Amino acid sequence: MRPLIEETLNQMIEQTARRFPERCALSFRDQSWTYRQLQQLTDHIAAGLLASGVCKGDHVGILSENTPNAVLAFLGVIKAGCVACMLNTCLKAEELAGLAALSDIRHLMIGHHYKEAFFYDISQDIARHYPLIHIFDIGQSPSSPCISFSQLAKLGKKNMDIYQTQKALLTPGDDSLILYTSGTTGNHAKAVVSTHFHLVNGGIQKACSMNIREQDIICCALQLFHIFCIDVNILAAIAAGAELAMPEDMHSGSILKTLVRKKCTVLSSVPFTFRTMLKNPAFSAGPPVRLRTGIIGGAYCSPENFCEIEQSFGFTLLPGLGQTEATAGISVGSLDDPLETRSRTVGHFVDHSEGRIISLENGTPVPAGETGEICIRSPMLMKGYYNRPDLTAEIIDTDRWLHTGDLGFLDPDGNLHYVGRKRELINRGGEKIMPSEVESAILGIPQVECCKVVGIPDPLFGEEACACIVQKSGSSLSADEIRSSLQGCLASFKMPKIILFFDAFPLNAAGKIQLNQLMEMVRERIAS
Repeated sequence: MRPLIEETLNQMIEQTARRFPERCALSFRDQSWTYRQLQQLTDHIAAGLLASGVCKGDHVGILSENTPNAVLAFLGVIKAGCVACMLNTCLKAEELAGLAALSDIRHLMIGHHYKEAFFYDISQDIARHYPLIHIFDIGQSPSSPCISFSQLAKLGKKNMDIYQTQKALLTPGDDSLILYTSGTTGNHAKAVVSTHFHLVNGGIQKACSMNIREQDIICCALQLFHIFCIDVNILAAIAAGAELAMPEDMHSGSILKTLVRKKCTVLSSVPFTFRTMLKNPAFSAGPPVRLRTGIIGGAYCSPENFCEIEQSFGFTLLPGLGQTEATAGISVGSLDDPLETRSRTVGHFVDHSEGRIISLENGTPVPAGETGEICIRSPMLMKGYYNRPDLTAEIIDTDRWLHTGDLGFLDPDGNLHYVGRKRELINRGGEKIMPSEVESAILGIPQVECCKVVGIPDPLFGEEACACIVQKSGSSLSADEIRSSLQGCLASFKMPKIILFFDAFPLNAAGKIQLNQLMEMVRERIAS
């Protein structure tokens, strides 16, 4: 276990650049940047921001597809003593304006586009709803009238004295990052604040978990606006002096191409991305042979899917459970754990943390094997929700325990088993149904691609289980055939009362099912 350190992100980058000045830090297409270049360029971006009138502590929104410039801008914003506010590229202008108001964003950095949405147009729409002082164009090929990435860097190069003065005032406890969380249930967004201390130590922890060294090449197969990506990709690479290889985009073919071309050794992502890569015809030509390890998280992965992914890619896959509010994560598997353990648990509580399972009835700790709410206490927990101490107090108690809202249990070996979300628990006439248990049974049916079990109102029992199922291509099972397959593995009260078939589920950018949208589809189907 590496000890926690009191450093700013600036100091961590400087130390890595001193250790590995000529090692590749970042690569994209045929371009690459060494750690010496990364340090200099992010210094220039930081200085350029300060010279433009951006002040220490200002909140700077970043709305961009995954590009090297977005990574460099992210680092530059934080090195300037500002707070990087990472915005979801799938959101509409009105939603983004709402987040800007929620977190007091004063300046905005924009990439080029995501799908059919062009960020300059969106920025103008945001500005009509919410006042912005600056808009910077950090696209790889800037096309807007805004100050470009290269212009910002040139301005900074001429004003390094401003940055050097500002850098000396930074402390590890300064705010550095805001990410937004509302789950996938349609709740109002909350702005999660993290500090330099959180980012530095989160990167070190993830590098240690995967035993990342300077020889490793990490494929960036996650969106930059998630803590999962920031921790396991950007910061873990910097902590170890490893290379971060960026695909052309987040399509499975582009990721596979990068894995092969760059000979990547580390790949972390969500189950959805791994599944789409397995289905891609390019994968049948042969899996990437250099992969060594990676973390899978962000959504539930059945033991069967976990084993298929590990065996197909030929690497040691680690399970992980995270939450934006926990910054460095809740739990992670070990490289030494057998496949049986890694596929059926989410590992052990992360280093420098205490974890426990508490009763849903009275909040007291429960023994191993008993399901309850997962709680964690650590110096790595978020600083809090921005400007909402009331909401922070609802999730972090007076003893600094984070109540995650996740259900699980510990086995005798201290491994954490994930059961589901507390708010998704189905109460059928007093009998509690864990959706994940029913989902796991359904996923054991070979013809099923994916499924989600939700609670629906019932006049007799209060709630009943409804199974939403996407079948594999060419399959045409009926609801009765699904029930017949479940007879031997589920108690009668857990049997879904309603089974609905879908062509696909509504997903967010992380590949998670948008539960609020799915529930609306379920209600419409039942009503009709």
